Amino acid sequence: MVIIAVPSDGNGGLKEMMNSRFGRCPSFTFVHVEDKKIVEVKAISNTAVGQMGGAGIHAAQLIGNNGAEAVIIGFLGPNAAQSLNALNIPMYQAPNQTMTVREVIDLYIEDKLSIISNANVSAHQGMGGGRGMGGGRGMGGGQGMGRRSMR
Repeated sequence: MVIIAVPSDGNGGLKEMMNSRFGRCPSFTFVHVEDKKIVEVKAISNTAVGQMGGAGIHAAQLIGNNGAEAVIIGFLGPNAAQSLNALNIPMYQAPNQTMTVREVIDLYIEDKLSIISNANVSAHQGMGGGRGMGGGRGMGGGQGMGRRSMR
């Protein structure tokens, strides 16, 4: 039996989409596979999602603490990759970021995923989805800083 962790959207589960961001995904889905069959599924919230820094490291610890023996990822930063390597957890690359958890697990079962050993993005790629921590709106959300025009 092997336990595979997949970063997932929503509350996790086989029907959820795989989330491409490892450290900042909303949840992880843990899939127990035995004899090429899914025998158990467990989903947990990712407590690293709101971390100011070190989300990848914290998420890797969460993966290890929940017994994962492999992880399927989309994007993975250097700190998370180093942490997963230190835990001896193999990292498998999903072929694209628009698959359900079930679809990537099926690819794992069919031995169609590539193992990677290092990060595939630079540090801090997951913060804010590539638009900065404010989502591209700045501190005032496009509303200014509370001053009104005196026209």
